[in-house]
Amino acid sequence: MLSDELLLKVSELKTTYPDLEEVLEMLEAEQNLFLSNISHELRNVLTLMSSSLQYIESSHPEIQDYKYWRETKHDCRYMQSLIHNMSDFTNGTQLNCCRVDLNKLLRESYLACLPLTEGTEKSLTFTSPSAIPPLYADPTKLLEVFVNLIKNALEAVRNDGYVRITCESDFRAIKINIEDNGCGIEADRLVKIFQPFVTTKQNGTGLGLSVVKRIVEAHGGHITVCSAPNQGSVFTVSLPKNDFSHV
Repeated sequence: MLSDELLLKVSELKTTYPDLEEVLEMLEAEQNLFLSNISHELRNVLTLMSSSLQYIESSHPEIQDYKYWRETKHDCRYMQSLIHNMSDFTNGTQLNCCRVDLNKLLRESYLACLPLTEGTEKSLTFTSPSAIPPLYADPTKLLEVFVNLIKNALEAVRNDGYVRITCESDFRAIKINIEDNGCGIEADRLVKIFQPFVTTKQNGTGLGLSVVKRIVEAHGGHITVCSAPNQGSVFTVSLPKNDFSHV
């Protein structure tokens, strides 16, 4: 997976040496195919391992008393999550676009995450003007973006904290803000937060926000974050308005 710095250099090479563009795109396609094949093979093995662990536990319940059994199951789940996120990262630029009601999609994201507040005093709210225009976008990929950001925000706030989802539109773009009053992010981590394998979570894979960034940019948009320790964070997804005349 290429870092932002390498991606910028590749983009510069394409601009400076147009003859290299096809070769660089072929190399990128080869890299994505390699990662996709590796993810597929590893996922198959891990699925078998997980099934074996479940069978062992059901057949020999006493295994749960083994002091490393819980860690073994946790490691297997972690690897499955990592492989899943690697696959999402690799396929992040492959879009199946259609006409999307963004207000409806954001409400679906909100409702999908609302159960995460059950048993807590956390507040999750969604407000949006009714005049948000439709987008030509991949609804499944955008749903993944918003659910990922909302879940991250809910995990960052205290038991009585809040997460607010808002949407606004200007003549060029539609902006979706996910704001929280949680723990915030230190400046040294903030500059690297969208890079692969960088995470502030104890058991995180470090690919979630990289996948989010990749999907947003594949739609021609961009994502930014404003944060400070103990003051919360605001993630803003900006998506360009579409011209439907050619669709």
